[in-house]
Amino acid sequence: MWKFLNNKVNSSLSADEIKFEHPESLQEISGFLALKTPVFFYKHSPRCSVSLFVMKRLNSVKINSNETWVYIDVISQRALSLALAEEIEVRHESPQLIFWYNGQLVAHASHENVNKDIVDKWRKDHRLTEQV
Repeated sequence: MWKFLNNKVNSSLSADEIKFEHPESLQEISGFLALKTPVFFYKHSPRCSVSLFVMKRLNSVKINSNETWVYIDVISQRALSLALAEEIEVRHESPQLIFWYNGQLVAHASHENVNKDIVDKWRKDHRLTEQV
């Protein structure tokens, strides 16, 4: 299996927090972009209070089993963050949530627009409810 799929961070996160993938290269980002399943890229600045509030709100999102959530630190991974923006032709912002599905950009939101409601709307718009 591809390295990027095994790059889960399971350290001190509680069961209610998102288990993000943490890519370290553009090659790993390309692997996520090649997936046909839903991918949510979250660009976060640990220095920004808005990003911290957004992260807290995102942690209320129930993650579907077929989804991949990718975390990019826009400070320590600036080059990677900018490369993603250029690759998918979405202006870099932070905090920012990018929804990628079936190998293409579906939607993106930034700042206070990144929340559980927007994730739920994107899923509903693309009939991506968890199969029980």
